Amino acid sequence: MKTTQQRVRETLLAIAYGDAMGMPTENLTKEQIEHRYGEVTDFQPSPDDLGTFIRHLDAGTVTDDTENAVFLCDMLIETGGKVEPEVFVRYLIDWLDHDEKSAVVAGPSTKRAVEAIKHGTPLTESGIWGTTNGAAMKIAPIGLVSNCDDLGLLVSNVAAICLPTHNTQIAIQGASVIAAAVSFMFDNDDVDWDEYYDVIARTARLASDFGNKLPTPDILKRIACGRRIAEIPDEGQFRDELYSFLGTGLDTIQTVPAAVSLVYRYRGNLRSCVRTCASIGGDTDTLGAICGGICGGYMFNLSDDDVAVLCSVNDIDFTAIAEAMAPLVDGVRRC
Repeated sequence: MKTTQQRVRETLLAIAYGDAMGMPTENLTKEQIEHRYGEVTDFQPSPDDLGTFIRHLDAGTVTDDTENAVFLCDMLIETGGKVEPEVFVRYLIDWLDHDEKSAVVAGPSTKRAVEAIKHGTPLTESGIWGTTNGAAMKIAPIGLVSNCDDLGLLVSNVAAICLPTHNTQIAIQGASVIAAAVSFMFDNDDVDWDEYYDVIARTARLASDFGNKLPTPDILKRIACGRRIAEIPDEGQFRDELYSFLGTGLDTIQTVPAAVSLVYRYRGNLRSCVRTCASIGGDTDTLGAICGGICGGYMFNLSDDDVAVLCSVNDIDFTAIAEAMAPLVDGVRRC
């Protein structure tokens, strides 16, 4: 049986895997990916002649999705498991100020909020327009240190960490759904998929009380639509409906329902889920990182070579982080 430390490390590696696999295809259309790569089945460098991001990143390099999840782990480790937005913001600002890569990978809501904070905007106001998926992409560590038996606490912790950059109802709902999915999958060896959707629905309803209310489609209706799409027998039709109808773009209302659908479609299979994320178009790295966080604690099926690439290319000590996080995870899990 795997230890908690091993499973936490695998979850972090799965986030990085989804992020790195989707990095070269981020913001490309489904058709561009099909023409250039066919099906994305292994790590690729960022393309210098295609898309809107020219950033010269090596194959296997992670982006802000993984970096922000690591900052959340750093915060939790520093605070002994407490959610303190000010501490998280300190890590975030330091990264944006000193890591050259941050300029080409950080998301728009995060950049805007951090600039506002630097100019004196209080944390209670800096994130009131953040509706993109930057909250959901980083939230897996909150799922690891939260228990699905107390969804109210999970949601309040998510809302607290969303405060500086994504303090909107839709972003908090989306991030809460992902944190609950991470927690639920981490706790189960054999998933009841009806229960998976029930946990998600209860979480989204609880989270609707938080954040700045802005016009948006109903996330639960979009998630229900995603489940119907995931049950389409034909793989090509499934991908087309997910990409062209449900959406796989930058907004929370697209990314989160798509991720929930993909995890269900592939029944938590990490490799299958992430390969589709990388190939489907849109915000592929964030979609992959989110699905990785959900699947990683349930079905970690990466090869040793995959892990070796992630560990060698990126300046992240996954083992050390997992060792420090494990006691916090053990403290809340229903074991």
